[in-house]
Amino acid sequence: MRIMALILMMLMSGPALSQEPPCRSTEAARALDFWLGDWTVHAGGTQVGVNGIVRELDGCAVFEHWTNSSGSEGKSLFYFDAAMDSWHQVWVTENTESAGGLKLKHMTEHGDDMARFQGDLVHPTRGAYLDRTTLSREPDGSVRQLIEISFDSGMTWHSTFDAIYRKVETP
Repeated sequence: MRIMALILMMLMSGPALSQEPPCRSTEAARALDFWLGDWTVHAGGTQVGVNGIVRELDGCAVFEHWTNSSGSEGKSLFYFDAAMDSWHQVWVTENTESAGGLKLKHMTEHGDDMARFQGDLVHPTRGAYLDRTTLSREPDGSVRQLIEISFDSGMTWHSTFDAIYRKVETP
């Protein structure tokens, strides 16, 4: 009986046991789960676009596919750095030379159904500024995305995008 228990213990502790991928093994790795799905995006009561958010690569990446009402697109790659236990974002549009057309941000905060990313960017005419995005799940299941900028090192913030994401219902 002892020998069986010993063999069982060796088998359970050996590499044959499947372990959860590192990108799903911590709370931080799941910080964007509330934002996954297909969404219609509304600002000021008007639909301003659609967005699809999908997890890929064993949870190590989240892709955002944004299209606004006029057909312009933006794409984000959110990637999880397991060594740093943190997410990073690269946002790209077809207008990388314009303000907000290209962004690199890092997660600065996350909690229950919320995540905040912030980056140091350069405005074409106004110089260096901070850009932050806060994603938060609302009580009705929608997600609010608030993008703000600061030209005074974060002392004051100005909203540039404030929208509600509503899940697309599948029939």
